[in-house]
Amino acid sequence: MIEALEEEGLAGKIPVVGQDAELEGVRRIVEGTQSMTVYKSIKSLTQQTAEIAVKMAAGEEIYTSTTLNNGKKNVPTVLLRPVAVNKDNIQETVIQDDYHSKEDIYAVD
Repeated sequence: MIEALEEEGLAGKIPVVGQDAELEGVRRIVEGTQSMTVYKSIKSLTQQTAEIAVKMAAGEEIYTSTTLNNGKKNVPTVLLRPVAVNKDNIQETVIQDDYHSKEDIYAVD
């Protein structure tokens, strides 16, 4: 999509957002051709996953305050708080969590 906008001279003029804080997306935020990306802390995600996996392996029931229906049954669900990553908080989010390094984000090819 960014390429198509660039071809039309619209990159950075039309809001573009992403998901999962992929490195190229974060680089586009720095460049100004993407507005933001949604990020869930990788540390929180892995910690929650490990805790649930251990409980499941031990045969324990998983208790949550939320469930989602998968078409067959309600499944206990843990929802993590998403963060909108933009130019102002790259350091405090993806860099601080060691998801991407400052060198990788700001690297000049």
